[in-house]
Amino acid sequence: MTRRYLTIDEAVSALNRGKEVEAFLGGFIDGENASIKWVSFEKNCTGFIAKVWQSLDEGSVDYLDIYGFTPSNGEWDEPLESHIAENLSDLIAKLSAFEIKLVNYGIVQDEYGDYKAQNS
Repeated sequence: MTRRYLTIDEAVSALNRGKEVEAFLGGFIDGENASIKWVSFEKNCTGFIAKVWQSLDEGSVDYLDIYGFTPSNGEWDEPLESHIAENLSDLIAKLSAFEIKLVNYGIVQDEYGDYKAQNS
């Protein structure tokens, strides 16, 4: 049986290899719109970077492509917010996401699928 979630050390290892790591942050109502939020992490020469993305919740249990949902800020290539820190743990603390479930890039859509299955 495979496991989905990464430990902090596994996530740091992936980031050090140039891979992205993500986490689904959940769904909520933004004004009158059902919305979702997730975060992507990457690393460059300045440190660890978190990009928080927010979009309209346009999916279903059969349509999970959150990367194609309409962004709440109207910008397809610009995150809602960005943060930088010297290490991943500090970055997660900046986001106040202490019970975050880190996954490899692309798996956040499976997390969204679980969310839709539980909230439909």
